Amino acid sequence: MLQFFSIKHSSTTISQILFVVLFILVQLAYSQKDNQDNIHFLSQDSFEELSSAYTESIKNDSLARSFAQAFLLKAKQKKDSLKQAEGYYMIAYSLTKALEYNNALPYLDSAIAYSKNNYTYEFPANAHILKANIKGAQSHFTEVMDQLILASDYAKKTNNVEQQYDIKFFIALLKNNVGEHEEGLSLLKESVAYRKKQFLKDSIYRHWYLHSMFAVVNQFNVLKQPDSALIYLKKPMALALKLKDSVAYSRMLLSTVVSHNLKSEYRFALDSLKKYDSFIRDVEVRIGTEFRVAFWYGNIYYKQGKKEIALPYLKRMDSLAFADTFFVEAMNENYVHLIDYYKGKKDTEQQLFYINRLLKVDSIFDNNGTYLSKKLYNNYDTPNLIKEKQELIKKLENKNDKNQFLLYLISFIAIVLITLLIWYYRKQRLYKKRFEELLQGDTTTNLNTQKTIELNKAEIDISEEIIQDVLVKLDKFESDLGFLKLNLTVAVLAKEFDTNSKYFSKIINAYKGKSFTTYINDLRVEHVVKELKNKPKFRKYTVKAIANEIGFNTTEAFSKSFYKTTGIYPSFFIKQLDKNIMYPIDNH
Repeated sequence: MLQFFSIKHSSTTISQILFVVLFILVQLAYSQKDNQDNIHFLSQDSFEELSSAYTESIKNDSLARSFAQAFLLKAKQKKDSLKQAEGYYMIAYSLTKALEYNNALPYLDSAIAYSKNNYTYEFPANAHILKANIKGAQSHFTEVMDQLILASDYAKKTNNVEQQYDIKFFIALLKNNVGEHEEGLSLLKESVAYRKKQFLKDSIYRHWYLHSMFAVVNQFNVLKQPDSALIYLKKPMALALKLKDSVAYSRMLLSTVVSHNLKSEYRFALDSLKKYDSFIRDVEVRIGTEFRVAFWYGNIYYKQGKKEIALPYLKRMDSLAFADTFFVEAMNENYVHLIDYYKGKKDTEQQLFYINRLLKVDSIFDNNGTYLSKKLYNNYDTPNLIKEKQELIKKLENKNDKNQFLLYLISFIAIVLITLLIWYYRKQRLYKKRFEELLQGDTTTNLNTQKTIELNKAEIDISEEIIQDVLVKLDKFESDLGFLKLNLTVAVLAKEFDTNSKYFSKIINAYKGKSFTTYINDLRVEHVVKELKNKPKFRKYTVKAIANEIGFNTTEAFSKSFYKTTGIYPSFFIKQLDKNIMYPIDNH
């Protein structure tokens, strides 16, 4: 997999101050205006202020994107094509960080279009490089090379050495994907030399220096030179520890797993893998990390003869790969383990399933111009796999009579599952629609119409003086958040308002259009929705703690009231809010 490059910006005390000021302003804007107004509000600041705020907020993707959109709007207002290119690039980068690759590509195309005829030191080369990055992450290696060629032309015209070495690094990874490992290693060593010079001048380049050394280690492992890899690893691992770079250190731990595995030192490989696993356990990880953990546990345990322990990891590797179209060349060995395992169990269906999986993976890499090993093992080259597949199909066909009932059962289950999935999908769509409405401020799903309320008012038989007194007290009760108290009843509140329960209940029904219980619960739910949207720390509470905080005695009562008022459950609402928090790019 190709690795992402971060946007390089300098960070100063002034820029940090500007970011804090703009952060406060954007939060105020979000609490008072809709999204489009927010962008217009922010676009009043200078390009320098917006660019600095964008850089400082890059770990918060939604916030960074707001600054980028404001930057682009300002550029459009000024009719500055180069600034527009930069704005499109900033938005694309924030989308790429969020792994929204397909959404990012149109913005990169716009960045290229606005700068290709009036190129600068950075653009459109940066846009072509990021586009190559995305295509690499999607395993479209031919398109990667097309983008790198275009980027290289601009980098040479502007004599942008930084971009030229970024492109060299990419090409090295591409060469690795097409089997030209020695040539790739040579280019990676050039990258290390260049990054070392940068690092010695300024420690801000430490990530790039460590990243390039890590790539060299990987290349040694690809070339089946684990001793060289382990020797070379000593320096970058020590440097990563010294610099407290946990990401780089964890990656290098995984490289030691690969090296020890190549040396058949499975105990040492497993020790390193367990260290790596514990190291990343409390960190938000990407699909690549999950895949590699499953892959190596399965691979190592199987080679140790612990097949039953290995099996869940091997199957986890397979499910992750096909669920997220994440494929690496080394995974073919684990498919061999799966085929062997089920062959030993005489489970022809599973054998056939994983033979098809292996052939699929083989075809994916072959279509991308890579060179898979023509023989995984003597018994598992592609022709033999196809032959064995045909033999297994023949055996299965001979068992048709015995399996007829099972097929009917599976079909029935499939229909039931599809029905449930459709029901679930529709329900999720409805929930997401309600979530969007909640974000826009529409809290309730069953508001009484004005006509109904007017009808109730006409039927009430209470003096106007008593009604007005109660309504004034209700306004104060709402503004003082009195509804958050535990064990509120009609009788308790009527006593506080110096009126009787019967009158009080009638006034609530007539003027609020709902029962007392619904009135109190709706107030609580509307309040908690605002709290959850505006206070990230509040979202970290358990549902039970939130329920108690806003006056509910039980979690069940809170959840039912939240659903009745909003159309979704509080756990779903919190989960959707948390999805807006974006993390730094890590293909690792």
